[in-house]
Amino acid sequence: MRRKGTYYIGRVLKLGVLDQAKLLVALKNPATSYYRGNAWTFTDVEEHANETLHFVFGRLSKYTPEGEVAVVDTATKSEKRQIEPNLLVASSPFIYIPEHSGIAFLQVTNHIEAHIFRRRFCDIIKKTHDNFFVDCDIELISDLKTFAAKVSSLDGIFQISARISPPNPLFNPLWKPLEDYLRKRNTDRMTIVEDANQAETLKTQLPELIKNASELTGEEQLTHKGEIPVGDAAILMAADGYGTGLIRGKKGEDIVTVKTSETAVNFLFEKIPNINDLYQKVLDVLEKIKKSRHMEHGE
Repeated sequence: MRRKGTYYIGRVLKLGVLDQAKLLVALKNPATSYYRGNAWTFTDVEEHANETLHFVFGRLSKYTPEGEVAVVDTATKSEKRQIEPNLLVASSPFIYIPEHSGIAFLQVTNHIEAHIFRRRFCDIIKKTHDNFFVDCDIELISDLKTFAAKVSSLDGIFQISARISPPNPLFNPLWKPLEDYLRKRNTDRMTIVEDANQAETLKTQLPELIKNASELTGEEQLTHKGEIPVGDAAILMAADGYGTGLIRGKKGEDIVTVKTSETAVNFLFEKIPNINDLYQKVLDVLEKIKKSRHMEHGE
């Protein structure tokens, strides 16, 4: 039986002058990034494109430029150290689907954890373009049912904070007015922080909004009277993979923090995957998210 690992689903946010074309160039012709004695780059990159599909498969590879391995000298029956340049330490397969700005990647325990993958992936993209007015982030998509359960368990919320970026190409009608505002202002990133005295609570509809959104299927519409407040909309936007969000509240006598990144969508799949099978799995997950959250393509 083939061994399985945990794959995380996120969105690649293209910031500055980074666009889809520049991102694809960096994926197919990557620079090498160095961090704490290790080198990082993309390997085995394949772009698949025809009338019905478009995706990129590759691996984020971590290697040691001046590695050493132990070998056996059969003549002396002893172990010796041998220099082995560019010794592979670990690699994480990934699938990028431009239509969703979606990416799925394998977490490699002790070597390429989810937060490490996100950081090193973007380092390579930026270095490939000489850090010339380009920036990118990978933000994880929240599992709304898990997120809703955590937020609903709070007795009250006294802090909401989020860092968001306008999406491309999808948007959610719940936070469309906030996206329109960001685009009109030519805003790449926006940070929102709302605080209330801990003896008080914020007047927020988030628990209800997230719960209702988490219970949607693709057939029923989420109805909401009036415009959703900016802070609430920013958290919903972050949960859809266009930023990071944090909610702090009370549960009894305890102060509890709930982060969008800690309730990320993930699935089990083969660590050494069949490329087409992995693509189909990732596409199915992203299409389900799009349908259930009623996400639409922007102009």
